[in-house]
Amino acid sequence: MTKIVYKDENLWMRVLITLAIVFCARMLYFFPVPGVDLKALFGLYQRHIHTQGGGWLDLIQLLHVGRLRNISICALGIMPFINACIIVQIIGFLVPGVNRVFFHERNGRQQMMFMTLAVTIIIGAMHAYGSSLDLELMDKFPRFQILYFTGIPFRIAAVCSMIAAVLLLVVLAEAINQFGIGNGVGVLFISEALMRLFFAVDQVTVFYERNLVQIQQLMLVIGVLFAFVYFARFVTRFREEIKFSTPENEIFFISVKPFWTGVWPLILAEIAFSFTTVSLNLVSFAAVCLTVIFFSLLYVKIIYQPRRFYELLLSHHCRVCEPQEKSIEDHLNQAVVRGVVLSSMLFITMYYVPVLLPLLSNVSFMSAGIFGAFGIILPIGLYYDIARQVKFYKKLSILPVKKWRLLNIAQEEAEAEVKKACLRGHGILTEIRPSHFSWGLPVRTVASGYALYVPIDNITEAIHILEELRTTWREKAL
Repeated sequence: MTKIVYKDENLWMRVLITLAIVFCARMLYFFPVPGVDLKALFGLYQRHIHTQGGGWLDLIQLLHVGRLRNISICALGIMPFINACIIVQIIGFLVPGVNRVFFHERNGRQQMMFMTLAVTIIIGAMHAYGSSLDLELMDKFPRFQILYFTGIPFRIAAVCSMIAAVLLLVVLAEAINQFGIGNGVGVLFISEALMRLFFAVDQVTVFYERNLVQIQQLMLVIGVLFAFVYFARFVTRFREEIKFSTPENEIFFISVKPFWTGVWPLILAEIAFSFTTVSLNLVSFAAVCLTVIFFSLLYVKIIYQPRRFYELLLSHHCRVCEPQEKSIEDHLNQAVVRGVVLSSMLFITMYYVPVLLPLLSNVSFMSAGIFGAFGIILPIGLYYDIARQVKFYKKLSILPVKKWRLLNIAQEEAEAEVKKACLRGHGILTEIRPSHFSWGLPVRTVASGYALYVPIDNITEAIHILEELRTTWREKAL
């Protein structure tokens, strides 16, 4: 358990700590894998500057988001951990025994973290080995010899250093969760998305200076950007609330949100249509819409699992406060469908804007790509997550209780709200610290949690109540 004491300057200190960790993480991208000759690398780039122009900003772009990124020990970023979170979650859905361990046992979160890290190492090793082969292939080009040695020794060194970098980024993400603000995995991942956004804007500026983009086309890009941000912010903030009460008549709400699926339904749809040429006509538009909606509903069924929320509420003897002619499961299913429709509208927009914008404004596909699945939508979601945490910290600062303890981390908001309502029904003040990587991760992963905090004086009683709730849930789970 971690004791936290809140003071007036606590929030600003968390912001500074987060910025410092992000800065340190980005600096790691300048460390090459063992075997790279830095003198040869910088000599190569200086020749590039003298012959083709440019500056050191181009080198930063190449090392962070460009072709030379493979040279860095952080070539994989934190993406292997994110992929592992999703894979482990799907395993939990397919294997009921694993699902029970994760969500019904006392050390379920620790077991989930252990499995996630194991999958992270496996995924990271495969990608790192491919990156090492790519570097060896690049080293064979004339005047591009940047490796001291090649072969098996270099591949082993590259794989070990890249996996170590991924695990170090996971540690830094956890440091943000404990001492900073925002979801640690989301903050580190989106710091890279912001780098891509910066260089995409820089490229549009270069195109305009070279008269490749006219002023009318530039204004079109700016208009589309503002319209997209407004629409994406509206969808991110939208929530379908269902009112419930506990046996002690403690009222609480479960919010169904469009971003529960993340952007993965859009990614699956893009993969499905990558094998064919999508024409800009009514038939292809209908096909894209139906595909996005299908993957969104399928993803909700696999990941969100409204049935599980129904079991959670039923096992805790909660009842819906809405009109009684509908069951709890009907309320949840209808709310989920409305959320899926709204998110699908955003996904369809994100699918077509990167396709249409280069045709209408002459901007590059790289610049238009900021409207895609790994573009502007992620910083918007991060802003939403951080805003909710800021609201949490400000609320704690005005409460009479100044010393709190971390009681429990729930994988999803609904579980956290039920536990909070039950504890408050027993007279224990409880607050929830949200930490969800909006649009980046679906719910119920080890990187997405809702921490429950209670006053330090009530910790023993709260632990006993949660243990009884866990036992009841395990016994009554359908």
